[in-house]
Parts: sequence; C-alpha cells; structure tokens
Amino acid sequence: MRSRYRSFAKLNLHLQVVGRRRDGYHELRTLFQTIDLHDLVTVEPAVRGVELTTSGLELPSASDNLASRAAAAYFERWPAGAGVRLHLEKRIPVGGGLGGGSSNAATVLLALRERFGAPAAVAELWPVARALGADVPYFLVGGSALGFGRGDEVVAIPDLAEQELHVAVPAVAVSTAAVFAALPESPEAPLAASLLALAAGWAPPSLAGLELWNDLQPTVLASVPEVNAVYTALLRSGAVGVRLSGSGGCLFARLPAGAQAEIAQRLPAGTGLLATRTLGRLEVAARRTVA
Repeated sequence: MRSRYRSFAKLNLHLQVVGRRRDGYHELRTLFQTIDLHDLVTVEPAVRGVELTTSGLELPSASDNLASRAAAAYFERWPAGAGVRLHLEKRIPVGGGLGGGSSNAATVLLALRERFGAPAAVAELWPVARALGADVPYFLVGGSALGFGRGDEVVAIPDLAEQELHVAVPAVAVSTAAVFAALPESPEAPLAASLLALAAGWAPPSLAGLELWNDLQPTVLASVPEVNAVYTALLRSGAVGVRLSGSGGCLFARLPAGAQAEIAQRLPAGTGLLATRTLGRLEVAARRTVA
C-alpha cells in the first residue's frame, strides 16, 4: 500500500554561534520554526533494500540522499520489513538553509514507524535522527522549538502565533560546511534574552518585538555575492525583518500587503519569491499525511 506525506521546511528565526565544541562542531542556540513549504514523500513496500526516485528540483546526489539513508538506518535498527520504495517530489530549495533533506529523513523515519509499528515511541527514533544530521531531530518535533548543541538538542516551546512570511530563493546553493569554515572564532555567549523570555513564558508567543538575528549572516553576505544582492534588493524594496535562514542562501522577510509581485520584479534575475506561513506542531502533525 502506497502512502504520501508532506515533508515541511523550517526557518531558523534566530541563530547564535556561541563557541566551538570539543568534537569540532560549533555550539549553537537557535529558534526553529516550521513553515508550510513542503516536499512530498511517497512510501511503499519493496521486495528488499531501499529504492529512491526523485522529481521536481534537481538533487546534487540521489545516491547519498538523507531520505534513503534514514530508511537504511531504520531497517538496521528495526528490521521490521523487507524493504521500501521512496519517491521524493522536491519543492524545498536545495542549499537554502530550509532543512529540506533533514525534513525528508525525519518524515521517512516517522512514516516507517507508522507502517511497521516500531519503535513503540517516537522518542526512540531520536538517536537515529541525530546520527543522520544535526537538523533531523527537530523535524521529529516541529512547530516552534529551541535547538542547542549542534542544533540537535531540541526543546519544544509554545508555538508562536501564525505569521505570513516570504522566502527569497537566490540562484545559488550555499555550502553549510564552507560557511562554518569561514566563520570567525566566536566567544562563549549566553542565550539571547529574547529566546529566554519565550522559553520562560515571559514574552507573548509572537515574532513582534523580538530581537532575533543570525550570526552566520555576515559571513554569507560577505562571501556569496548572489545572496548579498538579494538581501540588498529586499531591504530597498521595503521588506521588513530580512534575515538569512540557517547557513543560507534563502532569506525570509515580511512584505507590505500586496507588494509581492512588485518586489519580485526588483529582485536579481533568477531569484524566486515564495509566499509561506508558519505552522504549529498540531497543524504539522495533522497535515503530514496526504489524504
């Protein structure tokens, strides 16, 4: 029996780099948020092994796709089925800081748990998710959540109020590894006061008035001219709260009502501009399975 799932993207509404860990990774403090932009993942039984096909946006290497690696890791831990056939309909830009590959991996883990009945609790998927990638554990949670460590230590917080946003997609993919390699040394720093207020319930669950930033943004804007050009064009067009998501290159912002078409014309050639909105955890869970 074939099943289809929505695999939602995320934004990093806030991202602090607060030092380097002993394992070589950077220590992060981030505020994750699910948005309704999504890929579609089709899952059906196969005779043996893991098969993967893709359509839509081109992937750099289907053979090393996180979705197929997630399925292989699942069967290694819980050999409940002979195999699975996966199809990814890609809509989330690749190399944009929106977590498309990580979302696909988490969606596959959740889908296989649903199909085969193992493990008993979603929490048991956590070690597998962490081994696949730093962002994968977040997608087992969804909604508004804080990320610590490499970003793989995730704490759910009350969902922020729904917000309409636009995502600008430059005509370039940005390497996360290259961005972190170029990052200046970061001194240790406490959790931003705005995030502490959210986590403690001292601030209303809304983006309005929050002091949020992305410590990777200056490095990306300085080293990737295509992203810098889009950033500058958005600011000059009246966009509000323009910020890089993750390591980029996608940028998100709030646009004046009815201004999308006009602003899209002012962006550099080849730049996409996608309307989206934030999703809470309950809506993510309710919409994950395609009827």
